[in-house]
Amino acid sequence: MTKQLLDGPGRTLECIHPKFMVDLVQGADAQRHTSVGSQQQHFRERLTQEIMAQAQLRQWAMGGMFSENAVLRLGLAEKLAGMVDPGHLALTRMTQTLTTLRQQANLRNQPPIGAVHQYEVLSAHFHQRAQFKEKALTQRGLTVQAGVHSEQIFTRWRAGHYDGWSLAGRGYVVLEELRWGAFGDACRLANADVSAMLKDNLCSMVANYLAQGINASPATRHFYHQWLTTPSTPGIIDHKDMLGWLGDWCDADRHPVCWSVTQSWQNVALGMPRLCSAARLAKAMVEEVFGEEGFTLSPVGRG
Repeated sequence: MTKQLLDGPGRTLECIHPKFMVDLVQGADAQRHTSVGSQQQHFRERLTQEIMAQAQLRQWAMGGMFSENAVLRLGLAEKLAGMVDPGHLALTRMTQTLTTLRQQANLRNQPPIGAVHQYEVLSAHFHQRAQFKEKALTQRGLTVQAGVHSEQIFTRWRAGHYDGWSLAGRGYVVLEELRWGAFGDACRLANADVSAMLKDNLCSMVANYLAQGINASPATRHFYHQWLTTPSTPGIIDHKDMLGWLGDWCDADRHPVCWSVTQSWQNVALGMPRLCSAARLAKAMVEEVFGEEGFTLSPVGRG
């Protein structure tokens, strides 16, 4: 099977598998800020098939049954988590979701057969892994790991790995890569001063890279369409769809910049500045991505 998504726009993206696993656990009925259109639904089905083929798993996602069957979704999430390290953020989110599902199931008079047990086993497993991950991250040094991760991602940006997206899209992809990995772990698990320092440095770096891409200073304002225009490449639709999926948590009112950058099939949000400098764009995206609901989580094992 050809993997046009994983070998195309997703070739170097490490955030795909963690987000995909979290989506599996949250399920098709997870609360979304965006309505899933036919284009985005088709993309998700393609991505599911490619990830399953890559993992050499059975083609469970046929005929729409996959998204509706919690047992299949959780089973695949468990298998993938055993093959690919989900990372601390994904492990924590999956633990919290499963804990909530277990509590909701216990409130029903007739909970689904075997569901409560599955929720308990998986949540305990992911919780334990998150604890081990947090301990390992702390021992290695959160800021050291954040620096290594940041350098790796910005090196890829500099090398043109994200050139299939718009200028702002490249910045957004970089932020997603960072928040699902060691950089994001440091922002969540370190103290407030360290977290603020990391985010301030990130704003500066993203602003500088965006400014270089448009050959201007970070303070120079440009019409928003210059930031949002996607380059005409053979894989333009796949790049747009991948970006839309990565940003499917965005809300036009609460995350107007990230919404406008990622949801290219929708109207630009009212809160998106029509004239915008690289510095303002970077600051807004960092604030929206790293302030996203559910990103700031209590460290596992500390309440």
